Amino acid sequence: MRAPAPLGAGPPPETYRQPPMPASAPIRPRLARWRDWLPLAVLLAALASALALGGDRSYFYRPSDILHNEVTAKNLAIAGNMSPKHGFRLATRIWRDEGGGFGYDLYGRFPIGGYALIKFAILPFEGDLAAQLLAARVLTLLMFCGAAVFAYLALARIAGSRWIALAAVLFAFSSLYALYYADSVAGETVMDLFGVMLVFHGMVVFAQEGRFRQLLVKTCAALLLGWHVYALILPFALWGFGGEALALLRSAFASGGGIRTARTAFPALARSRFIALAAASILFGSALLALNFANEYAAYDGERTLSQLPSVKSMMRRLRITDQSNYAAASPDAFLRRQLHRAGVASAPYAAAGFPDYDSAPLMGPAPPSVAWAAWGFAASVAALASVALVPRRFRAPMACLVLTGFCWALAARGNVFAIYHSFEGMFHVGLPLALWLAALIGARRLLGANVGGALAISAAALAAPVFALSAFQAAQTRLDADAAKRAKEVMADMSAISEFIAEKTVAVSPNATRMGNARGRSGDGMNYYLAGSYWGGGASGRADYAVSRYRNESFNLLTPGNRHLFLHERADLAELYKAERRRLKASEPDARSEFDVYLEEGALRYLKSPCAPGDADAPIFAYFYPPDAAYLRGEGDPIGFNGVNFPFDTVSNVGGDSGVHFADGCMATVDVPSYPIAAIQTGQYISGGERLWDVSIFPPPSAETLADYESAYQAVADGEPAAQSGFDIHIDADGGAISYLKRPCTQDDIRGRFFLSVHPADAADLPAARREIGHESLNFDFVPPHGVVFNGKCMATIQLPDYEIAKIATGQDAPDAGRLWAAEIAVGE
Repeated sequence: MRAPAPLGAGPPPETYRQPPMPASAPIRPRLARWRDWLPLAVLLAALASALALGGDRSYFYRPSDILHNEVTAKNLAIAGNMSPKHGFRLATRIWRDEGGGFGYDLYGRFPIGGYALIKFAILPFEGDLAAQLLAARVLTLLMFCGAAVFAYLALARIAGSRWIALAAVLFAFSSLYALYYADSVAGETVMDLFGVMLVFHGMVVFAQEGRFRQLLVKTCAALLLGWHVYALILPFALWGFGGEALALLRSAFASGGGIRTARTAFPALARSRFIALAAASILFGSALLALNFANEYAAYDGERTLSQLPSVKSMMRRLRITDQSNYAAASPDAFLRRQLHRAGVASAPYAAAGFPDYDSAPLMGPAPPSVAWAAWGFAASVAALASVALVPRRFRAPMACLVLTGFCWALAARGNVFAIYHSFEGMFHVGLPLALWLAALIGARRLLGANVGGALAISAAALAAPVFALSAFQAAQTRLDADAAKRAKEVMADMSAISEFIAEKTVAVSPNATRMGNARGRSGDGMNYYLAGSYWGGGASGRADYAVSRYRNESFNLLTPGNRHLFLHERADLAELYKAERRRLKASEPDARSEFDVYLEEGALRYLKSPCAPGDADAPIFAYFYPPDAAYLRGEGDPIGFNGVNFPFDTVSNVGGDSGVHFADGCMATVDVPSYPIAAIQTGQYISGGERLWDVSIFPPPSAETLADYESAYQAVADGEPAAQSGFDIHIDADGGAISYLKRPCTQDDIRGRFFLSVHPADAADLPAARREIGHESLNFDFVPPHGVVFNGKCMATIQLPDYEIAKIATGQDAPDAGRLWAAEIAVGE
């Protein structure tokens, strides 16, 4: 029996041969009439108008979100450092070594294409940092629009209706993950999404017209931007190859030839276009990686082995080839819950979904996944897969692969998706809502007829446009901190002034400036971007052409006197800048004294100790910032009433502070103060277990209105007779059920430490069950808001008492450095 013709030659296989377009599907591959252009014009108008609601994108904002800050800054730094002079190496920073040569912090784990696009976008704005950042964000927004357009063009072919495609795309692209990260300048977000939709469109055209070459070109173009396309193209190739193999087996057995005939035909499968597609994509991606590896190998002059290159080590960690605690595997059920949660959030418009606490984009830390969202994610995933049956047979493979691409990527890159800050991976579940809306509208057209179904599609598109616009507006406003944004813009302005001097010069940057220049306050990626095109160098005690510091010192040739937060000095030694700052602080009166002298200045807390023994800075520092109203805190408020930061002296704080600086006879550190109004600050040092070595409280001067309220409240209590007098005058308000502590005059020393308050009821049964054996209830407190305030040399604290009958109150004050300062006992019932 003659073997069948090779599958790689001749007309396309039966599955992908294009039959005549049915009369019920008037869609044309090309836009031939004005009515064909109208839905696309509506889509572009909706995208442009909605994304314009994002506000000013020329600075780093949303200070708690890693993608809008660190990763965006990192990609901008890499693009800014790309140049022929340095072999187009992908480096987050370039520095000068002691011999005057160049060193590189390399980051070549992603393809070069995305960085090249960013470079072309920012190149016309050299020297204008804000314009560069804006241009890069606009590039990303254009790619987001491009992804939506390719999704629309693909769905229009599948559905035979441009209005159905328009409605499905607008609803699907209005999810939290899609809109929140729409302007993230990162290869692993929107650029990858653009590549996925580009290839999906190529798969649909291939399925309809058999155009294999265009699919290959689109696949290679997508791989220049990122790796996520593998989660789409490889399953598609496997699906198609498996279908061809099954068809060959069925044909062989149907003809009576059996296994022998099938065996002779199998070599033809090796020439399948699906094998060619998978092989070409793997080879092209491998060539891109090899280029990065070769560039890194050359940067290290061959002194590192292949396994020691940064990109190779990163790839091995993320694929879990090497064991790394940062990418430790979660249990299968935890992995599934997270993916279902993301699938659920991605399958709902943001205008309807709101902002889920778990896996949230601006990270406040992980919370338990929502059962409701996970359940909806499971239902949406099952329904989306089932709905693939409603699309024409030839398009089922591309559609099913798009539905599953988010899950396929999650399984392949489990190290990434376990990290809470990689919540952006949820945007690749976009195939779920696309399939759901597409199937719903196709099904309605079949049930109701072409005319009614067409009107329903137009109505759905008319509803989807405002839903998309509202979702885009809400996503842009999510947790946008106006005060932090103001400071971020000021830092950008400072660094723009500094950048005029430092192009291709060596710059020494103090640790506090590095983290102040960062967009989030954890690493130096912001400063890496600001210094792209210049060279790091000098070190903490070495000289460079320039020095950037938080310390403004006129005696070191200050070049940026108009700056507010970051200052540039010419030919300055950082160690000398530190010493000058210490001399300045020592010449002024500290706001609080203890083991360290603490100074409160605009935007920062300074800690100074002289002399400073080797162990004096070993214990971590804590700093708690109390606003006058909890609404200033994260979200709608914080139940603990303050924003706290704890950090070792020699490392960075969570809010962008300075690593500690040691001198021969002293030590110094700086911590940034939050930008919202501050009513009080409590700070000190603690040892393991939370025991405090020392603490002090600082009360910035209140506003005139607040001061009047404090004075009135103080006088209302002071007019009564105190129930006890010890370290403080203690007043008990029987009617109001409160106890107040008053002292005048009052200094910082009077409120240090912790106040204890033990309330003994007349009937022990009134106590909570856990406290009945002890016999009293503890209401211990620190002398900080909302309990205590200090103003005009007076101290006042008021604590609400339990509403049961009280027999006795024992209270007093303990200081970590002096033990019990005073104690009093009050018989209330007498």
